[in-house]
Amino acid sequence: MTNFLEPDTLLRREAIQRLPHKRLWGVPAGAMDPHRLVHELQVHQIELEIQNEELTQSLTEVNALRAKYLDLYDFAPVGYFTLDTQGIIIELNLRAAKLLGQERRSLVGRPLREFFDPQALPRLDAFLSTAEYSQDEVFAEALPSLRSKSKLMPMYMNAQARAFVDSQSGQKLIRLVLMDVTALKIATDDVARVIIQSAN
Repeated sequence: MTNFLEPDTLLRREAIQRLPHKRLWGVPAGAMDPHRLVHELQVHQIELEIQNEELTQSLTEVNALRAKYLDLYDFAPVGYFTLDTQGIIIELNLRAAKLLGQERRSLVGRPLREFFDPQALPRLDAFLSTAEYSQDEVFAEALPSLRSKSKLMPMYMNAQARAFVDSQSGQKLIRLVLMDVTALKIATDDVARVIIQSAN
């Protein structure tokens, strides 16, 4: 059975290769020390240096990926939300805050339903409930928001959501994407109105 305290073989081999080029604890490089303990400590020190180099490299890569993810997340052309199963906003990107017309920090902890037309709330609630229990993504079209581009023109949003289990808390959450489709909705309504009028 392998002793879990034994150093990794490849790491140890690399440390031993580097040892002749090191001057550690006053022992000249390449000199044979009569005490095995000093040699082992030197090898172990180099193993730790190698591990530190690898950890530093990994940390640099992780930080670069994190910066890339944050850039993609925050500056996406759609609103990204993380909600709990009650529809409370846990996290959102900059575009999502812009769609709701408020600063991001003031939106965390508030119910998403506050930002939709009262007539749309049954549809929104049914949509989020379906997302919570579905294995697939669910969609809702043209949900009217309380935020308007002008007093005469309401704002409409398409929604797409999927539930997931947070790996840290074990809590079931919902990822939600909102997209402003106001211009498309108005154009579609205008076309439908023209078709109906021409049929009469």
